Amino acid sequence: MQLKFNNGKFKILILADIQDTDTPQKATTSLLNAAINKTEPDFIVLLGDNTAGWWKGVNKEKTEAAVDAVAKAIDDKGIPFALVFGNHDHEGLANDENGVTEEEAKEFLLSCYQKYDTCMAVEGEEMTGVGNYNLLIKDSAGENDVFNLWFMDSNPYATEEEGGGYGYVHEDQTAWYKKTSNELKNSNGGKPMPSLLFQHIIVPEAYDMLTETEKSTKGAVSGSGVGSGKYYIANNEYIYQGNVNEGPCPPNSNHGQFDSWLEQGDIIGAFFGHDHVNDFAGEYKGIKLVASPAVGFYSYGNHHGIRTITLDENNLTDFQSDIILYDDIADYKLNNSYIKNHGYSEYKNKFLPAVIGAGAGAIIIGTIIGFSVTFIKKRKRKK
Repeated sequence: MQLKFNNGKFKILILADIQDTDTPQKATTSLLNAAINKTEPDFIVLLGDNTAGWWKGVNKEKTEAAVDAVAKAIDDKGIPFALVFGNHDHEGLANDENGVTEEEAKEFLLSCYQKYDTCMAVEGEEMTGVGNYNLLIKDSAGENDVFNLWFMDSNPYATEEEGGGYGYVHEDQTAWYKKTSNELKNSNGGKPMPSLLFQHIIVPEAYDMLTETEKSTKGAVSGSGVGSGKYYIANNEYIYQGNVNEGPCPPNSNHGQFDSWLEQGDIIGAFFGHDHVNDFAGEYKGIKLVASPAVGFYSYGNHHGIRTITLDENNLTDFQSDIILYDDIADYKLNNSYIKNHGYSEYKNKFLPAVIGAGAGAIIIGTIIGFSVTFIKKRKRKK
């Protein structure tokens, strides 16, 4: 299977943070299926936390079923797809009870996707993480490689020795990127191969596109990672699309990944998930940094949707990208506002025990009343 432009255009559909279980929410599958059917993409990217990973009772069978709920919908349409891992995909499997390491869990997950013919994701060379690779797009004639797509494992969490916090692309991964980028440059007549990059966790430079402000400022968000302890609003000198609805969650320290992009000069845009309710796009030092909202309704988020990218073969130095929100595309309308705003996981933990408790109480009371009525009737019949 190869990727190629069709009549000069190439459309990518991004599905970020599907993050659901082996019995996914109807709202999740409705958005997933509507996005695939109505945007008619040439290629689909799963941008990490593609399954919830951590729900109660996770095992290999349930994990495979959760993958099937996503991958089958894509494969049935014959659409090629690729993926990166987030910080949650592996969590249910990678524990002492299952006897599985993080790497083994990701390798198993990857094998579940790879059983589908349209999956183009690979494990990649030996380095930190699983699934560091690139895919090339040919021109409309199918003769020459003219564009490149990078897929990086941003890793789940940093160790205490590394400063804690969320994961990041490690130095050996960046070294592989630079080496491969140089090889592509050589094959492209000495010019950097124009590229997009996909990974789950955003780079720290996201905060260079924001302005520090007071907590009381309208629209201010609480910073995270390198922005911890401060409040921010979007800086319109950089942010040109969408909204910063929560503080981006990059790693706690900068490991030079963005600087390597500047050095290589090939990446025109990088796309991130992880921050479920963000859908902003900004440009910093000539590279567009773009957030994609969450698809799934199992975890948190009151702002669900998908992102598309359209490449033009006649101008490979830029791209068009748009957000389509759940209410504008999904066929199923979710009426439970709490699930819509907070996710089914929180809803079931907060409300279902009370509902079940009340239901059990009603059953007990009903049984007692029923027994009493029967007893009284029997006594009356005996008279």
